[in-house]
Amino acid sequence: MVARSNVLDNIGEISRHFSYAEPNAVFRNLGNGQFEDVSAAAGADFKRPAPHRGLAYGDLNNDGRMDLVVTSLGGPVSVLRNVTQTGNHWILLRLVGTKSNRMGLGAQIRVTTDDGRKLYNEATTSTGYAASSDPRVHFGLGKSSVIREIEIRWPSGTRQLLHDVTADRILEVTEPRNFGQQ
Repeated sequence: MVARSNVLDNIGEISRHFSYAEPNAVFRNLGNGQFEDVSAAAGADFKRPAPHRGLAYGDLNNDGRMDLVVTSLGGPVSVLRNVTQTGNHWILLRLVGTKSNRMGLGAQIRVTTDDGRKLYNEATTSTGYAASSDPRVHFGLGKSSVIREIEIRWPSGTRQLLHDVTADRILEVTEPRNFGQQ
C-alpha cells in the first residue's frame, strides 16, 4: 500500500500532467520478487484522489487481516478495514522484552512454515512518513496451518526458538531472562 500525493500543492498550476491530490495504490506480492498493481480492484477508497500523507497498518480487529489507517492533509482520517475472504493462515507475534525494550522493537524474526518456506520480519513501529504502525509482527502463512519453527533474535542478543506453533492466533512471546540460546 502506498499513500500518495504530490509534494507540491501547486503542481497543477505548473504542470498539466500532474495534480496535487492522487489516489492511493495497493500492490499484490506475486512471490517472485515482483508486485502487481491491484488498486483498481481494491474498492472506491483506492480510486479517490486526496492529499494523502501518513499510512499506518495493523490488525485493528484481531482477525489476522492487516487493516490500514491513512491520513490526508485537511481531510478526515480513513480507516480501511480488510474484509478479504481467504483460506490462508496467519500469526501475530506480540513480543515482550525483559532485557531488551518492553515491546521487543528491533527483534528479528524468522518463521519456517510446515512446507519449509522461510519468512522474515522485524519488530518495528516505524514504517513510513507521519505514522506509527502496530508493534506486533504479522506473518501471512498461506496454506500452512502449523509453523515448524519461529526464531527470534532479540535486541539483547538472546536467540529464542519456538517449535510446532499453531497458526491463526495472536501469540505473546516473552524474552527469556537468561542470555544465550533457548
